[in-house]
Amino acid sequence: MSRLAPFFRNMPLQRKLLALVVPLLIVTVGATGFYSYSIASREVVDKIRQAQLNMAVKTKDQLDHFAQNSVSFTNYLFLNASVQEMVLNGDTPYRRDLVFKSLLPLMVTGETIQSLILYAVKNDSSASSPFVITQTGIASAISYDRFKETPYFERLRTSPGNQLWDMLRPEDNVLPGDYHHKLVYIKPYKNYRYQPSGLLVVGMDADKLSRNLFHEAKDATQFIMNDDGTVLAATNVAWIGLSVNELPIYALEGTVQSATPAETLDMLKQREDLIVSDAVSAITGWHSVVIQDRSKLVAELKNIGSATISITIAVCLIAILMSWIIAKIITNPMKKLMHSMKALQIGDFSQRVDIEGHDEFGRLGYLYNSMVGRIKALIDDVYASSLKQREAELKALQSQINPHFLYNTLNMINWSALQKGDKEISEMVVSLSQVFRLSLNSGNEFVELEQEVELVRHYLYLQKKRYPTRLYFEIEMEPSLRHFRMPKLLLQPLVENAIIYSIEQAEGTGNIFIRASREEGWIVLEVTDNGPGMPAELVQQLNASGTPLSARLPSEGSRSGMAIANIRERLALFYKEAVFEIESREGIGTRIQVRIKEGDSGHDH
Repeated sequence: MSRLAPFFRNMPLQRKLLALVVPLLIVTVGATGFYSYSIASREVVDKIRQAQLNMAVKTKDQLDHFAQNSVSFTNYLFLNASVQEMVLNGDTPYRRDLVFKSLLPLMVTGETIQSLILYAVKNDSSASSPFVITQTGIASAISYDRFKETPYFERLRTSPGNQLWDMLRPEDNVLPGDYHHKLVYIKPYKNYRYQPSGLLVVGMDADKLSRNLFHEAKDATQFIMNDDGTVLAATNVAWIGLSVNELPIYALEGTVQSATPAETLDMLKQREDLIVSDAVSAITGWHSVVIQDRSKLVAELKNIGSATISITIAVCLIAILMSWIIAKIITNPMKKLMHSMKALQIGDFSQRVDIEGHDEFGRLGYLYNSMVGRIKALIDDVYASSLKQREAELKALQSQINPHFLYNTLNMINWSALQKGDKEISEMVVSLSQVFRLSLNSGNEFVELEQEVELVRHYLYLQKKRYPTRLYFEIEMEPSLRHFRMPKLLLQPLVENAIIYSIEQAEGTGNIFIRASREEGWIVLEVTDNGPGMPAELVQQLNASGTPLSARLPSEGSRSGMAIANIRERLALFYKEAVFEIESREGIGTRIQVRIKEGDSGHDH
């Protein structure tokens, strides 16, 4: 346990919460699932037993319904005048035809009675030919004398109430040509004076009755047996006529073959692998038996167990997911604070944490944002003081450009005056005065682009006088950019730098192209020359960020280098989004671009 303590302490808070909550949830949900499975198992067994008993009772009720129909049919025969006439006054073809016409519709429309045998008995020793009718028409049966020799007649004579519910077997040949087992209701027929005058045998096909009674049987096995243990109807019609002791699926070991039907039924009920239910008909005394294999029930319970396990696993997964989400709700604000603090540590004072709500984390985020804001305000105050100092230094740098330019220009004017002595000197002086006027700009830091271009044009005019055959220039400006405000002296130092490297230090003709345009949301100021160019390594160093440009320029040409450094530092000072980029190839020329994000008006003081 002591070894686990340091490991647990070093775990992230989110994993600690999961390590504590998830096992508790798994144990709780697992115990609940097991308890639910046990309860569900008991309820399933009870419900199946009840459903099985209801099935047996329902089958018994249907059997009683068929039996009652048979009793009602025999009562109808007692009240039927045509039948009474044929029994009392003799059997003639005419009377048989009347009885046939009156009984056949009842047998055809009903599903209970499939056959009828009527023996008209004049006295105990003599009887007329039997009247036999089925649902298909007139049929034949054995004579009354032969019927008396069958075991059915003896059972009728000894039965209580002088009526018998039994089954005729095809081998008894009571109805020649009929190979179906018949469930029969046998009773004496009496005349109007309630004197015995005949014998009625009302029959139902056992297989047809099986189909009518057991249409709801699925996994269960059902059959009907009498007190002798004979199967009268069953879901498996092949069992009809067998003794219950002979049923192959449910055969018992030991003395089952010698046991009585009642004992066999009791043994079936006691078996652990079977669930047995029975109901006894009040009319016939027959047993409606339903048997179900317990192993199938166990299989269903296994399905319930599998479902319970699946539900338990699903609930556990959901619980783990919810625990993970709850842990993230707790730890995410802390992570936001940690990440923000790391960024703040390296100098990013724009950091803010977005923690919603008014709980402890929301309050902590608010206080943190307030703290960072106050720190940034203090740093900005210090930075503003530093910027004022840098602006003074930059103005000093700018002032270094103008005296140098004035010196060169005055020498050139003097030389022109000595050589020519014409009005051209006046034009040059005018251009010079314009250069001074535009560069000074009444002390304002920002000028319009049109003014900056005019300054460059006058400057190039003066340089053209200096190099009349070697300098050529072209200025292109989109009209819509004429009033774009920008820091002064951005283009002139670049043009001066181009003249120094492409004209002064090189032989031949120098071409300078100045362009001001819009490109995809940027204001682009571009100066291109056809000078000797620069090595790729030097260009890469000049374009690299993080080191002041003046520190990367070569010692040669420090004047132009200082001017370019001035431009880059002023761009960074005045604009949030500004790009200074140099492209150069040796032997081809150099292009310098100043790109200012459109809409960024700069810090125009």
